[in-house]
Amino acid sequence: MIDFNSLIVDRVIIHTINPKKPGQDGATVVSSDKICEIEHLGLELIRERLITAAGRNGKAFDLEIDPNITPDSFIELTKDLQGLDSAGFIERTVEIAESLAGYQTRTSIPASYLMVLDCLDNDTNMPVAIVFKAEPHKALQLLADDEHTQVALLQKVFLSPSQKLFKIGIIYRKSDDETLDINDQYGCFLYDEQFRTDNHPAEYFYKKFLGFSVGNNSKIQSQRFYEKTETFALGNVDDLETKKAIVSALKNEFSINQNDVVSPHEFAQTFIPEEGGLRDRYLMEVCHELPTAIVKDAELFKGRLKKRKMDFPSSINLTGPEDKFDDSVEIIEQEEELVDLDVNDDSYTIIKIKGRPYTNE
Repeated sequence: MIDFNSLIVDRVIIHTINPKKPGQDGATVVSSDKICEIEHLGLELIRERLITAAGRNGKAFDLEIDPNITPDSFIELTKDLQGLDSAGFIERTVEIAESLAGYQTRTSIPASYLMVLDCLDNDTNMPVAIVFKAEPHKALQLLADDEHTQVALLQKVFLSPSQKLFKIGIIYRKSDDETLDINDQYGCFLYDEQFRTDNHPAEYFYKKFLGFSVGNNSKIQSQRFYEKTETFALGNVDDLETKKAIVSALKNEFSINQNDVVSPHEFAQTFIPEEGGLRDRYLMEVCHELPTAIVKDAELFKGRLKKRKMDFPSSINLTGPEDKFDDSVEIIEQEEELVDLDVNDDSYTIIKIKGRPYTNE
């Protein structure tokens, strides 16, 4: 990854993207015909936002470029960005904005500014292209002099530290050797405050517009495997003990198992029962959407490995430390077990909860 402290910003331009309206194929662009003039403090704020974004482990990712990129993807449109004159730079950034607008096919995506930065990595002398997609908002400004104090409304504010509705895409060149694979020539980085591993609508930005792939990112794929497997077990396995065994094996895979790699197919063969076609369903619904091997990285869900949550209908749930849950919580399933309970025993509490755990009845 590049060092943002060594980043030299040569040119900046900002275009406006208006939301898609009913009857339109996508969003629309109100383009600028002028390169922005940004003071030193403004550039330092941009640098600060980049450094802060890179430190958000759950929202910032070093990704790879999808080999099946389209001609209007960010990487293709920025390959020669630094060599363009001012007129060419403006024209090319309008193409970049129109590309993003074309992929915004949902009316729920709000208006935004698209800021394009043409930069140079001072350490490597290699070009860097950056886009900020930021939603504008409003703020108040205090104006005071010797005679008056006034609170004024600031409109079209963006990239403020408390306003996190922005996305960042970065392409940086690593080598000038065009015979190399594209991911050996370029590196890429994504920051998205709203990024979720199962949020397919977010693909319009990182996948379709930027041309990035999450396929080899270990943090993202580990979380996808964990969440998809847990959701499948809780929603499709009827027997409570089998359900608990699958979820426990899943947690052990990332907390106890010392192997660096997990295979979803091997997990299925070992822990998902064949009865009732359950394993076949898991292979189709979960394994089909995951790589055959995943380098384990629990960074995005490590807190969940230390806790267990037992859900009941009507949004009732029990939560506790994973290593103490089995010793502290017991489900009474046999009538004879009830005989041994004493409501006056202070060492435990008897609770009756409507419904069975992990069901939606």
